[in-house]
Amino acid sequence: ARHPAEGGQAPEDPAARAAMIEPVLDLAALIDIELRSAMPMQSTVQKARAVGVPVVGSFHDFQATPSDDVLLGAVNFGQQAGLDGVKIATYLNTQDDLIRLMKLVGGTHRLRLSAMGMGPLGRVSRLVLAKGGSLLNYGFIGTSNAPGQWPVARLKELLAEL
Repeated sequence: ARHPAEGGQAPEDPAARAAMIEPVLDLAALIDIELRSAMPMQSTVQKARAVGVPVVGSFHDFQATPSDDVLLGAVNFGQQAGLDGVKIATYLNTQDDLIRLMKLVGGTHRLRLSAMGMGPLGRVSRLVLAKGGSLLNYGFIGTSNAPGQWPVARLKELLAEL
């Protein structure tokens, strides 16, 4: 039910995406709603919370890693929107981009934080950031849907070794 501007195939309309999520809330352990949709989908956030399902707000940039101000702004917005955590996935063009995500994950935040990189440095970022405190990490079963993902079995194996 992800917004198409953030890599999803669902409709842009928040109500249509909410209609996809809400009927299966009783099956969910966690839901992920884009930060851009946190306010329009506030009713879905409240319904999830009412049944004990945490809500993560996600931010994706498939071209670059934005400035530190934008990254911190995403975290702060997630807090203001009443979310339980924030997930940030950005394209890593340089080693400095990875270092910035490492500093973000290593910082003190009121919300739980997940960060991961995409692109040529994506795979290493997912290991380093997971070990640095990022709470969620995504692997794939079948076919990858983002550059830099590990097959889930290999990701689990590598994280256990580190």
